[in-house]
Amino acid sequence: MRGLPRGDDGQVAPLVVVDAVIAVALVLVGGAATELHLARTQLLALADAAALDAADALDEQAYYRDGVVPGQGVPLTDATVTDSAAALLARLPAPDDLVGVALDAPTGSPDGVTAEVTLSAEVRPALLPRWAGEAVEVPLRVTSRAREGVVLP
Repeated sequence: MRGLPRGDDGQVAPLVVVDAVIAVALVLVGGAATELHLARTQLLALADAAALDAADALDEQAYYRDGVVPGQGVPLTDATVTDSAAALLARLPAPDDLVGVALDAPTGSPDGVTAEVTLSAEVRPALLPRWAGEAVEVPLRVTSRAREGVVLP
């Protein structure tokens, strides 16, 4: 029993180093998660704008052939929704955080009156450590739907 230490002999430095590493890791993970959430929110706002713009994209042939049915919205087709969303994306600048913003499937009109726009992009968290690699990009994908409300006299 002579070789066993008594009391609180030891060093605090290893405990402080481990605690500091855990604190830094928590800050980096929390910051990266926040950045990813904000980038997704920006992509969703862009998809919302594209869906709202596409909801106004009238299919002229269907409109002049069938007119507007009371209680339904503006007649839409997959082509009019896709063309309108693509035109809006070409006009608006993409957020700086997002790389490769593009239309994705399903983009179109599933029921003829609802505009559905799906966007995909990639984001590279700035707080990701360099040892994790230069080309680490997180894919994001969002879908937004909009419907034009028509009020007939």
